[in-house]
Amino acid sequence: MSANPAVVNARAGASRKILSEDEVAAYHRDGFLVPRYRLSAPELADLKSICGKLLDDHPDIHGVPITNPHMPYYAIQKLKTDPAPWLAWATKPELLDMTEQLIGPDIVMFQTAIFHKKAITGGRAPYHRDGKYYPIRPLAATNVWIAVTPSTIENGCVRCIPGSHKTKDPGKHHWTDGTGDELFRIELDQSEYNESDAVPIVLEPGQMVFFDVMTIHGGTPNTSGTARTGFSIRYYPASSYWERVVAENHNETSSYNDFTNRPLILVRGTDRSGKNDLVTGHPAPNGGHVIS
Repeated sequence: MSANPAVVNARAGASRKILSEDEVAAYHRDGFLVPRYRLSAPELADLKSICGKLLDDHPDIHGVPITNPHMPYYAIQKLKTDPAPWLAWATKPELLDMTEQLIGPDIVMFQTAIFHKKAITGGRAPYHRDGKYYPIRPLAATNVWIAVTPSTIENGCVRCIPGSHKTKDPGKHHWTDGTGDELFRIELDQSEYNESDAVPIVLEPGQMVFFDVMTIHGGTPNTSGTARTGFSIRYYPASSYWERVVAENHNETSSYNDFTNRPLILVRGTDRSGKNDLVTGHPAPNGGHVIS
């Protein structure tokens, strides 16, 4: 067991190479990957259950992501949920094994989120780069987005632009006026990308997509008669660090985000940067959770 309560001993022993060399190469080439690996039927049933309960218990939260159920005492949305199952998912050995193949053996987990688009009325996700707003230095991260329900073209699946991660410039973004059907208000300027280049990531329940922090992605509204739900976990290599002093909180996302006080959890390896603050945002007195 770790002496630091914000460090999670998620797996003992060597990691497994779940992704093939071709899959790893495809991720680095395209900026995203749908791996052959997928959840088992019992695993999917468990994830569906906790996501369904969270959505049922928070009918007042709609039109925005539900963020950080693994840290309900920190979550801006004041979530009523047990953090244990969400932490278990965020530290699932197979997910960390694949993440390690993509970003290295030292891993910090910095966010979980549920992205839910209601049937018919579920809004669009504006095209953007996550790298625009995360204060990770140097900037490097990956996101695994797991389909809890079918994710189809009709219900507004994620769309990614291949190769768009091969830049150090996140591009020009703007804030929308909030009067449209967007799920969040930050959007990449249309001059920065060609929407026709976007690839729809169609997923069956239990499948997932990993994508780089600089990959341009978005999604259309849900025009179907069924809801679409995905669970997202975000990681960065612990050779980088979360620079709280420059973390910028936006009024437009203040209902579900607080980057300055975001709790971080070292889920694998060591803090190679030596600069990651693993205390801020965790509950007193023990500073966080330990899983051994």
